[in-house]
Amino acid sequence: MQTLGLAEGERVLDVGCGVGGTPIDLAQAVGPSGWVVGLELLPAAVEAARRTEGLPANVSFECGDAQTIPLAPGAFDAIFSRFGMMFFAKPADALSNLRQALRPGGRMSFVCWRALSENELDSFPLGAAAPYLPDELVTQAPKAAPFSFSDPDHLLNLMRAAGFRAIRIDAHDALVSSGDLESMVEVCSRVGALGAILREHTHLVPEATSALREALAARDGPGGPGLRASTWIVSAQAG
Repeated sequence: MQTLGLAEGERVLDVGCGVGGTPIDLAQAVGPSGWVVGLELLPAAVEAARRTEGLPANVSFECGDAQTIPLAPGAFDAIFSRFGMMFFAKPADALSNLRQALRPGGRMSFVCWRALSENELDSFPLGAAAPYLPDELVTQAPKAAPFSFSDPDHLLNLMRAAGFRAIRIDAHDALVSSGDLESMVEVCSRVGALGAILREHTHLVPEATSALREALAARDGPGGPGLRASTWIVSAQAG
């Protein structure tokens, strides 16, 4: 959001907004004269977002796919996304559709994951549990959708082809913790690369989580175990 540099009265599209936390933050940045639309693919998430208590009057939600949803040309001053841009079956179509929805010179900024190998937040839990997981599931993990924008050259080419200019792809790292040891075990076994495997193969959960707990205990500290998250902060302007 800092990279986007929003101003009072601007119109913003939040791509992959989930249950609506980021649109509220964006609405605070653009003030009551601004306008924020949260775009989300999952109907249940949109329904939950619309029921948010204290939802600002200048926030609305649309259910749809950024690849195909009709967006009025030049309707937005800015587009934001927090981990919502990596899952497109046709990323070129999505980026082109989003670019034409920006006014000339309008800005886009989003955060996406770097490679799994750079992301301790994903690679550490997966590595800890790997002895108890089928080899093919472990080797497939780096190719999963969350890492589809991990190659900066590939991403740069996609954005240029979609009509963006002044493109920046900056590395950002942060130490992430979910609290105490048990909280971190719970989160790392439900989300990320390991979580994706365990959700589909629940019989692997007992041994995998036991190994994960042991590994994270070695990283425990006053604030709980911390793991490094590695992302790209991407910014660009509509040509």
